[in-house]
Amino acid sequence: MLHGALTMLVTGVILVGLNQADDQSVNNIKIGVKLALLIVILGLVYVKRDDEKVDKGLFGLVGALTAANVFIAVLWT
Repeated sequence: MLHGALTMLVTGVILVGLNQADDQSVNNIKIGVKLALLIVILGLVYVKRDDEKVDKGLFGLVGALTAANVFIAVLWT
């Protein structure tokens, strides 16, 4: 999960950077909301990275936040 969240961060920064370098407009509020969700995801995953077992609730929360991040990316226009 940690590597997946870091991959989301790296690819997001690259995509935003490429759009800005191409002089396309970027919705900074949308990017800020997605970044805030990603910081929460990274925080939850980083704190629990050494545990043998993760609670089902926390696992579900990380999955729901990731799905929300995807929905924001796709549906927010």
